[in-house]
Amino acid sequence: MGRHLARALECKIIADEMSQIILQVKLDEPVCAPHEVPASAEGMGLWGAARGALGHWIEIKNKKIARYQAVVPTTWNASPRDDKNQAGPIEQALVGSTVEDTDNPFALARIVRSFDPCLACAVHLLEKGKSVKKFQIL
Repeated sequence: MGRHLARALECKIIADEMSQIILQVKLDEPVCAPHEVPASAEGMGLWGAARGALGHWIEIKNKKIARYQAVVPTTWNASPRDDKNQAGPIEQALVGSTVEDTDNPFALARIVRSFDPCLACAVHLLEKGKSVKKFQIL
């Protein structure tokens, strides 16, 4: 519940600041600057996003992307156990939780959703390498 409350408070703070932020927009200036892709380059960007730490790495060769890697908040939060057998944050939050109705484990879904996982990452459910439930989207 704390994670949901923190997000709600952050939305309120941002909404209150929007009247000042919007006044900084200069309608007569371009929204992007022309650029040329370099023949070769490497770069990275790190950010503290709403869900957690976010990192992007890129390598350009011959004016094309040769390597691109993104480590997103859900990668950290829903990570598998590390080399020291430490559980990721979502797994830690699930430890000790009880499921009254195994056909509708809503309490577990609520815990996982409190981490605001990306949708593609949120639909996987495994137990010791075996599929627990299968879902088909029609």
